[in-house]
Formats: sequence, C-alpha cells, structure tokens
Amino acid sequence: MIRLWRAWVALWDRREPPTALAIVRIALAIVLLYDQIAVWRLGLVEPLWARPPDGYATGGDELWAARWLGTDGGSALALWWAQAIALVCVATGTLTRAGCVVAALVSAQLAHRAPDADRGIDDLVRIVLLVLALSRSHAAWSVDAWVLRKLGRPPPAEIPAWPRYLLFLQLIWVYFSGGHNKTGDEWFPAGGFTALANALADPHFARWDPGWIGPIYPLTRAATAATMAFELGAPLMLLFTYYAATADRPGRLRRWCNRLRLRWIWIGLGASFHLGIALTLRLGIFPAAMLALYPVLLLPREVEGLQGIARVRRRIRRS
Repeated sequence: MIRLWRAWVALWDRREPPTALAIVRIALAIVLLYDQIAVWRLGLVEPLWARPPDGYATGGDELWAARWLGTDGGSALALWWAQAIALVCVATGTLTRAGCVVAALVSAQLAHRAPDADRGIDDLVRIVLLVLALSRSHAAWSVDAWVLRKLGRPPPAEIPAWPRYLLFLQLIWVYFSGGHNKTGDEWFPAGGFTALANALADPHFARWDPGWIGPIYPLTRAATAATMAFELGAPLMLLFTYYAATADRPGRLRRWCNRLRLRWIWIGLGASFHLGIALTLRLGIFPAAMLALYPVLLLPREVEGLQGIARVRRRIRRS
C-alpha cells in the first residue's frame, strides 16, 4: 500500500513543459471568441440573452448578473463584452487566471438566461476554463510570462502536469459517455450502421444536398462503425498512452501496441471524426473546440518535438 501511495503521489506531482496547456489555452480561446463574434454579427446578442421585450431569454432572474445589471438588452450586451474581453485575455495570456474564471462565470450566466441556447460543448468548455485557471498555462506564450521576465521573475520551465491529466481524462469521458448515450439501433449492426447517413441527410444539420450520400453509402456505414469503436474504446487510450510513455520497459503487449501505433490510430480517428463533422454538418464550434483540446493527448516530448521542427523551419527560412 505504501508503494502504491507513493506512486500515486508521484504521478500527480509530475512536472512538464507548459507548451501543451498553452496551445490549448490559445486555441480554445480563439474558437470561443470566434463564436462570440458570430453571435454579434448575426445580431443575436439581445434576442438570445435579454428578457422580453428586448429579447427572448427565459431565465436568469435570480442570478448575480440580473441583480447587478438587470435583464434588458443593455445587460446582455454588457455580458457579451465581458465574455469577449475575458477571452482576449485568455488567448493572449493577460491576467490569464482571472480571464479564465470570468469567461467561465459569464458563460454560466448566459446559459441560465437562455438554457435552450446552451450546448453540450459549452458545459465542457466551462470545465476546461476552470482547469486552465488552476494551471500554469500562462507560463508560455503569454503576456503574463513576458511581464514576469521583465520583472526578473521568469516563469518555471516546467509546471505541474495534473491539469493536463484532468483534461485528458475529461476527453476520454466525453467520448466514452457519448458512445454509451448512442442507444439507437442505427448506431449498431441491428440498424445497419445507418446513423451517419441519416445525419448527413438531415436538413437541419447537413451542409450539402443529401444526393451525394448514395454513392458513398457503404463508406458512411463503415464510418458509423468506426465512430462507435472509437468512442466505446476511448478508455483504451489510457493504456496506449501509458505504453507509449514507458516504451523502454519490457512486455509483449506494450511492444505490439507501440509497434502498431494504436494510440496514433485512435487520435487520427478522433481528428478525422471532427474534421468530417466540420466539413459536412452544421454543429457550431463543437468540432473546432474539441480539436483545440487534442494537445493534451500528446506526450511532453512529442509537443517539444513539434516545437523543434518549427524552430528548424524558421532557421531554414532565415538562411
């Protein structure tokens, strides 16, 4: 028991470069800021988040935003600006932790005002923002880090790894629970794996006329089966990642998992899944926001390797 406890403490006390969390922070903030700008461009700020007669919001009267700002169109616009400014702070790493907390809190306020407009991805994003607030994602590529260096207090080269672990587990849970929630026959052999073809033909979500689905119908069935295997097999990613991180240890199963690149196959399936959604379905920021979290799936040495490739390319361009 003592040995297991020490291993558990050592796991959650690990340190690693802040690169992966910094990428997640910047990418996710850009995606969310794009979403906010899209709402403003469509003229939906007041209709979504103001109470009648200025808009169609149905809740939020009991929350602090209503008590402080009211529930009219002006309060909806104030919350929109607060969210936009907070996301700019998160993206640039300016007062990063405060920006993450404000963005999560304002998002929750807007969700209470217009619960029908709140999406599953918004729930996930609020969790991610709060985890980032507790992390040191601002130790790289941030105004905060630049200011600290100017003050003679540079941020550490390595930060606690546990926030990345939590986001990793969150991703695994999202996919695994998503697979369990797909209970219709169309997702399984009994229904012929027709779920994806049905979605691509749905006029509410499909980007294109459904006529193009006919010639590739067998591929949509294979893609549906692959989606279920990907989601229900998500917990295996924990094993694949452990084997990749301990590739120098013995073990036949470890050796075969690494040799067959099962971890990269799973990541590739997920990336293809979200890129396919972005190209063929209108599901808002869901695919982009999910892909923004994928850096947490990489090992620290892989992220640093990508940085090394970028540095070599910059040197080549200079020369």
